[in-house]
Amino acid sequence: MALLIGTACGGNGDGGTATPDPTPAQQQEAEPPAAGETAAEPPPADVVTTLPNIVFAVPSLQVSLDPIQSNDSATAQVSKQLYDTLLAQDYVTFEVYANLAIEWDLPDSQTVNMRIRDDVYFHNGDKLTAHDVAFSLERAGASAQVEPIVGMIDTVTVHDDYNFTIHLEIPFAPILRHLAHPASGIVPMNYILEVGEDGFAENPIGSGPFRFVSYTIDVNTMLERNDNWWGGDVIPETLEFRRVPDQQGRLLALEAGEVHIADNIAPADVPRGEASPDVNMMRRMNLSTNYVGFNTNAPHINNPLVRQAINYALDTQAVVDVVFMGTSRPAHGPIGDLVWGFYDTGGFPTNLDRARELMAEAGYADGFSTTIWYNVPNVQRQTIAEMVQFALAPLNIEVEILGLEWGEYLDRVADGEHDMFLLGWVSVTGDADYGLFPLFHSSMYGAAGNRTFWSTPESDDLLERGRMSVDPAERMEIYRELQILLHAEAPWIFLNQGEFLIATAANVNGFVIAPAGHHQFRNVWGS
Repeated sequence: MALLIGTACGGNGDGGTATPDPTPAQQQEAEPPAAGETAAEPPPADVVTTLPNIVFAVPSLQVSLDPIQSNDSATAQVSKQLYDTLLAQDYVTFEVYANLAIEWDLPDSQTVNMRIRDDVYFHNGDKLTAHDVAFSLERAGASAQVEPIVGMIDTVTVHDDYNFTIHLEIPFAPILRHLAHPASGIVPMNYILEVGEDGFAENPIGSGPFRFVSYTIDVNTMLERNDNWWGGDVIPETLEFRRVPDQQGRLLALEAGEVHIADNIAPADVPRGEASPDVNMMRRMNLSTNYVGFNTNAPHINNPLVRQAINYALDTQAVVDVVFMGTSRPAHGPIGDLVWGFYDTGGFPTNLDRARELMAEAGYADGFSTTIWYNVPNVQRQTIAEMVQFALAPLNIEVEILGLEWGEYLDRVADGEHDMFLLGWVSVTGDADYGLFPLFHSSMYGAAGNRTFWSTPESDDLLERGRMSVDPAERMEIYRELQILLHAEAPWIFLNQGEFLIATAANVNGFVIAPAGHHQFRNVWGS
């Protein structure tokens, strides 16, 4: 599954800020972007740094320490620290650049040749080679949890310790972006063969800037600096991910000096954070989208006219103003405008008269009864459910609200027991394929991502052609057609694009918000 989140999504610009992946051509020695786009510069040499032990307050901890066992945001955030990926991705343009891989070329649409660095060592001292790369990618490709990320990889042929070829099952245009995803992190083959899958998950080893120390369930995950990291100096001596489940509590812990960075600040607390001299309140639009999904197999809402009517009835600007207190913006489709391939359909402006016309045209002028589900104790989603309930009353649609515990919620929605439900999705790679294929292709029904159970032969064809074409202009036109179709069929209420709300202590420097949520900490320092 792609990342399932409790906040909304975001973007800025015209949807073309991210350049498409390269067509089959030589691409060698790609240079990193300018400092500040991906990670902040380290402090000047003459500056005395403080805060050797950085504490990051988070809503929840990772599901697994193995990068391929879960694709939730908390797991990816920790994986980013422990494991290196072949490529890295710029925070502004979303272009990929050299990381472990220093040279690559795409001789055809199903082949990627790569050369990796020869100076990388895992945390246990073993040297990282192409054999580890092949093992890692093929292992990840066999994992159902991260199939949308690496499932298109067929095999990897190793030529020597530093050169290899990735063979794809299908032409796949965004492959380079997928090789920058934390789930594509490279793991040590010999170590895993020695200790087994369970042993690796309990005591993980990577080659990243931080090493694993300990994990205490529902309390914290402790990491320490990797002094032998190939990428240069790592400033913090330790990095702690500390679970603080209460949203308001994270800002209080920051103000009390108990933590140094606090994730997912409550929208209501943003003005207080901005006004405090002891807090640096940071905001950045991100790659997520919040939505109400329809089970398109359910009675009544299996009619696209009804789904359009519901979209027209709900004021999404009011959702942004009331629930998110202006910290995001209404969505105009299933992906945000930071994502390459975005097309602005105009959304559904609030129009109750048009909603009534559509209900009458669909044969439901007298309305019907339905349900909307959300996961407890998500207060924001509960409020959105109540706003949907209120908005649909003038259409004679009676809505029952049901809150379920997260695990049960995901299972039952994946089984199609619902009518309407609330979820979010992060287009982590910054490419439309990742934001659309898992959510709307017929092969992705249920837990894989498509919980609306909506698809058509036309949409399947567009999704397949969009990922297989190597022509950027053709891909852009395909995704334009698909988003127009999605607007007409309305398998979602397109709620809002999200914004990260993260606070740091005033003396914390070097922290940069990553739009996908995979933040880096190696250059974080205190003054």
